[in-house]
Amino acid sequence: MLDAQSYFDRVSGDLSGDATARAAALAAAEAAGLPTRRQEAWHYTDVTRLLGKPTDDAIGAVDFAPLNPLMAVFDNGALREAPVAEGLALHDFEAAPIGDNAMLNYNAALAQGGLNAEISGALAQPLIVTTQGDEPVHLHHKITLAPKAKAVLVDNHMSCGYTNARFDITLGADAELTLIRVQQAGHQIGTSQIELAENARVKSVALVTGGALARHEANVAFTAAGAHAELHSAVLGRGDNHADFTYVIDHQAAETSSNTTAYNVLDAASRGVFQGKVIVRKDAQHVDAQMQTRAMMLSEGAEMDAKPELEIYADDVVCAHGSAIGELDKDALFFLRARGLDEASAIYLLVAGFIEQVLSHIDDEVMADSLRALVAQKIAAQFSIEGAA
Repeated sequence: MLDAQSYFDRVSGDLSGDATARAAALAAAEAAGLPTRRQEAWHYTDVTRLLGKPTDDAIGAVDFAPLNPLMAVFDNGALREAPVAEGLALHDFEAAPIGDNAMLNYNAALAQGGLNAEISGALAQPLIVTTQGDEPVHLHHKITLAPKAKAVLVDNHMSCGYTNARFDITLGADAELTLIRVQQAGHQIGTSQIELAENARVKSVALVTGGALARHEANVAFTAAGAHAELHSAVLGRGDNHADFTYVIDHQAAETSSNTTAYNVLDAASRGVFQGKVIVRKDAQHVDAQMQTRAMMLSEGAEMDAKPELEIYADDVVCAHGSAIGELDKDALFFLRARGLDEASAIYLLVAGFIEQVLSHIDDEVMADSLRALVAQKIAAQFSIEGAA
């Protein structure tokens, strides 16, 4: 983690936007300090300790080429490749406004770039935003979908350094977005603010296969009837990796729905965290909100912390949450061994099948297969299973 004030003093002249507003955001962040475990939202994630940990995760190649994607590549914070396509308008970078916590305010003060994109119509190719490099980076992405627009957006995190990334995503009426996130290494603190208009739909699928720190926070606001959100996450933890998914799903409008699932496979001393809060406002009747988290523990040293919450002020809703944490199914392992599979192959099938329950939510089979191939690589490497791929 960099010395924020010294860094700001050094680069502030090169940062675009209102210098006074950036200075105010930095002052607010420094006054609050980094989040601590005394704060409820960060109770299971010790940021100061985790940011000091080295990360040595290998970054596997994800073959997106068959998708012929649009690419936005940020190399140590600088945009090296910009996408061009019909229905995609790029605007000048905008620094984020002051937020309600230190990490958002560090981003508002220090973000050196980001993608400011407006999508109209149906984007024919997936838009992949790749973050790479090994230096501390703050990025602010602003993605707006016009009414009835459709797009697939991939947040491809390949940086070995520290990244504080903010996504502000707005969906107009009847717009549809598939959001796919991949993190293999580094220290990432990512915050997504997602706002859904009438009948808008967002589906998020996240895959974390490494990184000393992966903190993915999403705040989803349903502002009109018919809006729907799905948030699915999968974690393959090894060593002392730490993966934290924290969601606030705010049903402000009636006749809205959400479905959240989290699947963690944890080995060695890795740790998984899931915090999911569903809020149903007083006048938001006829809401359907479902939340489920599951964890497969491959080591006695691994840890899973799950805290699903329902905060309901309406009286005509269908809402439920659940959590299940257990070891690798020994009966299933015996069943596969009895049919001629060696132990490594049997473990591979069980772990891959567990993660598949998340990847199966990706509608594009080519995209899904590219992530399945990455999962196969990681199972073989992280869990010492030979010949898994």
